[in-house]
Amino acid sequence: MAEKEAVRLEGVPAAVNPLTPGIRAGGFIFVSGQTGGRIVDGQRKVGEGIAEQTANCIENMKAVLEAGGSSLAKVVKCTVFLTSMKDFAGMNGVYKEYFGADGAAFPARSTVEVSALANPALIVEIEAVALA
Repeated sequence: MAEKEAVRLEGVPAAVNPLTPGIRAGGFIFVSGQTGGRIVDGQRKVGEGIAEQTANCIENMKAVLEAGGSSLAKVVKCTVFLTSMKDFAGMNGVYKEYFGADGAAFPARSTVEVSALANPALIVEIEAVALA
């Protein structure tokens, strides 16, 4: 079996669920689903609306990637979970700001609607695979 290494973030409380923010294995970093909440002054705060929550997801993802020695520019695949497809355009606009810079190729992506996320205030979650 190939070796795997946990990617952890300093100063961020451990997840309450049995997961690791990221795993480095086989030349890739697999980022667990990142949600629309951010740690502010030691407390998790959920963003207001789809734009802020999407930005929070991607900023959280960026932190995991950087802790693992990668970056958003190396993301090859994302999966987006929305609690309503009515938020697709709002999510997509923010997503394009992060992944469309400098004419770079967008990551492959799937977007699906789900009935709920772990916290009822959350409306978006994004997971990713990136080159290490």
